[in-house]
Amino acid sequence: MTNTEVHVCYIEQFPYQLPHRDAAELRPCGHWACPPHTITYYGTGEGNDIREGDYCMVCYERALPGMCPDRVLRTAISAQPE
Repeated sequence: MTNTEVHVCYIEQFPYQLPHRDAAELRPCGHWACPPHTITYYGTGEGNDIREGDYCMVCYERALPGMCPDRVLRTAISAQPE
């Protein structure tokens, strides 16, 4: 008997457009996100950018405003109070 826990992709809490295709995995940002809703930011190549790393799309948009490829999610996050 196996214990298979199913985690919900963090993006489910927000309006979004891009579809889910895989099971959610724990990301370095601390959220569970499926691979289609995960982005790796490689930086600008000009020194140490502390923002480099893997993000769920929500954290990606918060760290790099205006860069999330899902425009619906980007709009939802920008409408949230800080």
